[in-house]
Amino acid sequence: MHRIQCSEVWGGIRDADLDVCTAGLTASLYSGACEGGKGGDIYFFSLCGVDMLTRIAVADVVGHGSEVSEISQWVYDAMAARMNAPEGDQILSDLNGLANARGLQAMTTAAVVEFYVKDCQLYFSYAGHPPLLVRRRVGGAWQPAQQQRREGPVNLPLGVVDETRYVQEQMPLCKGDRMFLYTDGLVEAPNAGGQLYGADRLMSVLAEAGGNSLMELKTAVLADVRRHAGGRLAHDDVTLMTIEVN
Repeated sequence: MHRIQCSEVWGGIRDADLDVCTAGLTASLYSGACEGGKGGDIYFFSLCGVDMLTRIAVADVVGHGSEVSEISQWVYDAMAARMNAPEGDQILSDLNGLANARGLQAMTTAAVVEFYVKDCQLYFSYAGHPPLLVRRRVGGAWQPAQQQRREGPVNLPLGVVDETRYVQEQMPLCKGDRMFLYTDGLVEAPNAGGQLYGADRLMSVLAEAGGNSLMELKTAVLADVRRHAGGRLAHDDVTLMTIEVN
């Protein structure tokens, strides 16, 4: 178990399969590059200076190599600069500004999720990314944390439109509530016939194994998608994490 320290930003682009915790959240993370080692998926955790605000950022870059490393550094720097600020949507705005200013060619989706211990609120914002899934300890059904529909260029992938506005939503969470965050390499895993794994099958596995430990839940999803794909996930990078409120 890796314990994130106050004022720390931890993560990157390397393969990972481990548990991470703060005062507010515990997560079980898997990130695997289809080519091994370093890929196009980026993951970071940060913790504010007083152990109250845990932030998780995930980004999915189409491509590999120097552009991914550069965007990873951008994410790290943006999270470090805004570590003690609650506005996760501003991180996406910062990144979008950098992407447009540099003429970034790689399509990048991202999600920023944060939990504030003091008011037990979950805050979330997306840049064209699959929505976070949430399961209440009381109630038990997994549901996407959706954002309200808005006019204009809103919540688009990074680097598409300079004037894109990113919106942060919030919801209350309680001890024992769970979340599932992933990149689309998970649901886009094909079988031998080209059929994608899909969101429906993911939701079925989550419903069946949702009461297991975070590591067991993560393992169940990975085992099922590998069965579907016929073994190794060689189509794309895959990142996923199971998360629980402490």
